Amino acid sequence: MNNLILVNKAHFGKIICDVYYDKQGNILMTREQIGKALGYSNPQKSIDKIHQRNKERLDKFSVTVKLGATDGKNYNTILYTRRGVYEICRFSKQPKANAFYDWVYDLLEGLATGQIKIEIEKTTKQWQELRDLSKVKTKFLNDTIKEFIEYAKAQGSTHAQNYYTIFHKLINSITATYDRNNTDMEHLNNILFIISMADKCIHEGIASQRPYKEIYSTCKDRLKIIQIWGALAVSG
Repeated sequence: MNNLILVNKAHFGKIICDVYYDKQGNILMTREQIGKALGYSNPQKSIDKIHQRNKERLDKFSVTVKLGATDGKNYNTILYTRRGVYEICRFSKQPKANAFYDWVYDLLEGLATGQIKIEIEKTTKQWQELRDLSKVKTKFLNDTIKEFIEYAKAQGSTHAQNYYTIFHKLINSITATYDRNNTDMEHLNNILFIISMADKCIHEGIASQRPYKEIYSTCKDRLKIIQIWGALAVSG
C-alpha cells in the first residue's frame, strides 16, 4: 500500500505528467516523468545521474514507493517533492529546463495553494449545484435581513439600513471567502452552513421580540464560536 493518490494529469507539450499526493499532503512527481519532460532520451538514468551528483541536496526531497506499471505489476519508483522537482530543473542542462521549470512551478504551486483544485471542481456538476444553492440561501438571508431592518427601524434605529452591509461583512469574514465564484466545495459548504445559521438566529431574535442590537450581537457571537470550533477542528 503506497498511500499515494493521483490528483492531476497535465500536459507539458506531448508529455503527460502525473502528480500525486501522499498521506502527509506532499505533492510528488516520478523521476521518469520529470526526465521525459526535460527531454532526456533515457529519463531514469539521466535523472539518477543528476541525483547522484547532488545526492546531499536531493535525498531529502525524494521518496521510493511501489507504483503500478502498465504490465499490472508494482515496481519501486522514485518520486520527488515540489522542492526536488525544482532542484532537478536547476541542475539540469537540458534546453527545456527553464520552460519546464516555469510550467511545473505554476502547476505544483497551484495545486499546493488550492487554486487548481478550485478550477477542477468548478467544472463539476456538484460544484455548480452547491453554488446555485448558495445563491438561493443568500436570497433567503437577504429577505430576512430586510425584515430585520424594518424591525430595527420600528425600535427607533436611524441607521438600520447599514445592517445589510454589516451582516454580509460578518459572514464573509467568518468564512474567509469574498469571491464565491472562485472557491472550492469545502468553502461553499461552510458558506451554506454559516448563512443558514445567521438566517435562523435573526428569525429567532425577531420572533422573541428581542432588541435589534441584541439580535445582531447574539448572531455575531454564535458565528464567531462556529469559526473558532472550525479552526480547532482543522488544527486538531
